[in-house]
Parts: sequence; structure tokens; C-alpha cells
Amino acid sequence: MKQIDKYVLRQLIGPFVFFFVIFAGIIWLNHALRIMDVVVKSGQSGMVFAELSLYLLPKVAEIVVPIAAFSAAIYLTNRLYSESELVVMMGVGHSPAQASLPYLVFGGICMGLMLLLTQLVTPASLTAFQNRQHELSKEYLSQFIVEGEFSTVVSGVTIFFGETSQKGNLTDIIINDRRNPNNIITHTATSGQIIASDGDPKLVLFKGNIQQYHPDSRTLSIVQFDSLSYDLSQFAHNVPRRSLLVKELFTPDLLWPKAGSPASAISQVWRVIEANDRLVKSLLAVIVPVLGAMILISGGYNRSGFFLRIVMGVLFMVAINSVRGLVQSWVEQDATLWPALYIPVIVCIMTGLLLVRSGMANWKPRRLKSGEMQ
Repeated sequence: MKQIDKYVLRQLIGPFVFFFVIFAGIIWLNHALRIMDVVVKSGQSGMVFAELSLYLLPKVAEIVVPIAAFSAAIYLTNRLYSESELVVMMGVGHSPAQASLPYLVFGGICMGLMLLLTQLVTPASLTAFQNRQHELSKEYLSQFIVEGEFSTVVSGVTIFFGETSQKGNLTDIIINDRRNPNNIITHTATSGQIIASDGDPKLVLFKGNIQQYHPDSRTLSIVQFDSLSYDLSQFAHNVPRRSLLVKELFTPDLLWPKAGSPASAISQVWRVIEANDRLVKSLLAVIVPVLGAMILISGGYNRSGFFLRIVMGVLFMVAINSVRGLVQSWVEQDATLWPALYIPVIVCIMTGLLLVRSGMANWKPRRLKSGEMQ
């Protein structure tokens, strides 16, 4: 690899990191807002929000890497042109085919990163995210144990806690149960503690009383107690068992699932689609930097710059992503069409070769030596 190619390769790193951070921040913010809504509604802390957001980063990176690579290639090529470095490179006989080498090497680096993400990191992080989200759905206690506020647990039951602690100690407790309009029951206690008994949460009340009021007879009965166990499991939500998502599986489990394993219960159609889609993403990552550069270089020298070609390049990538979505919908309906998943890859390769060929014709030494450079 020539020094000039190493120079271009090094120059690609900075723009790639810049665009990666920008696009990742935008996409991550979109996902984080949805998580925040769930966290706030379930009464969880900021640490839970940070944990769930962290689990989403690999998936965000998987989306952003090709976009950042394409943007970095266009940005650097345009900068090399505006600073006359590209013109000098072509003037000394560095052809478009040779100029594409550092972009191809950079694409190989992006492909390795995508393989790491799609094959290992993203499935693992998605599993952790789904497990944590399922745990939160079962932590119903946190939804109504709120300090200093009246909380409606279920229709007709209102609970109040004066103060709470992380150890489960509570003070100034009121539990008003109006589910039976003919028998209104109110529990009060100066303190209490949440404990687990046989896997079910219990609220042990200390130094309080039970008030039963019968509206029909207008009678009130009061029973004092030193300690009383109150069952909280009656307020539990029926949380269904978590199902395994195909995107959580590692590639070997997609292709060769063990008999009786959770992976074997997933339809082969979805496993085939997911395995090939991961490879398609990685292959596109190696091609898009070359496309980004060749879209500009293939136009040859142009006094007005590459603005129109940049717009064309962006539109081309949007079209490729649209084709990917269309092809995926076809394959989901008929798994035998799975080779069609590689249509975007083939289109990108053919387009890249055509652009390189066009660039070889437009960037001729005689063009650079003409009076246009004056």
C-alpha cells in the first residue's frame, strides 16, 4: 500500500468518527425517548434508564456504521478536491481505480466492525435488554410504592406511604380498600416492611389498626394490632412468559439450532432471513465507502464542484435502503426467495465498477494538463 493511500486511509478515520457520533446521537435519542416513557411510567430510577440505553448502543452502531462510512468517504473526497490534493493525485498518474484502494481497505475495516456487531455484540445486548425489560414488567411494587403520594394500585384500592427506604422500611401507611362498596376496609400503621414469603411479597404492618365500615348499617368496627401481614401479590400483573426473538440468536444458532433449544422453536424462515440479512449488512459496509468516493471522482474535474453528485449519492443510498426493505418483505412471504436479499449488494458492486470505469475515462492526464487548470 503506497504512502498516499495510507494518507487517505488515515484521513478517513476522523470524519468517520465525527459522523458516527452525530448520527448515533440522533438515532439513540429517538430510542431513548421511548425508553424514558417506559421508565417514568414504571417509576424506575435514572440508573435503569442509563442501563437500558446502554444495551441499545450496539444496535444503534449497527445502523450508523454504513451511513457514517459513506458520509466520511464523500466528505474526504470533496475536501481532497477542494484543496487540490485530488487533482494533484490524478495529475501524477494516480488513477481512480488506484484511488479507490484506501476506501476499499477502510470498507474492510467497517465490514469487520459490522461482523462483530451483527454476529456477537448486538444479539448479546438485545438479550440483556429484553431480559431487563421483562424484569421491570414484573416489578409491580415500584409502581405504587411512592413516597408521600397516594397511589391507586387497582380500581378501588388506594395506598399511601409517608416515607420509604431502599431496605423496604416504610412509615405512616394507609391502605384504603373500596372494592366492596358494602364493606370498606382501611388499614393504618405507623411503620411497615416489605418481605418475601414463599416467593410472594408481603407487607408487614406494625402498630396499627383495621377499620371496617358498613355503609348500609353505618357501623364502624376497629381492630388494633401490633403486627399484621398484608398480601401484596394480589396486585401483581399477569406478565406473560418472555419469548425469544430471532435477533437475539447468535449466527450458529440461526443456522444450526440444537434440537429442543429455544432457537429450534423459531421458524426456519425467520432464521434464514436473519442470518443472510446480517451478512448483507456487512457486505454493504465494505462497498459504501468506495461508492461514496467514486460518485465524486467519476465525474472528473469540475469547476462548480460536486454538489449535484453528492445529492445523487445520498439519493442512491436512500434508494438502496428502500430496495432492501422491499426485498425483505418479499422474502418474509416466501423464504425460498432468500437469495434476493443480496440484490442491493449486487447493485452496489455493479454501480461501483461502472463508476470506476467512468472515472478512468474522465480523469485523463491530458484533461489535467489543459488550459482548464489555469
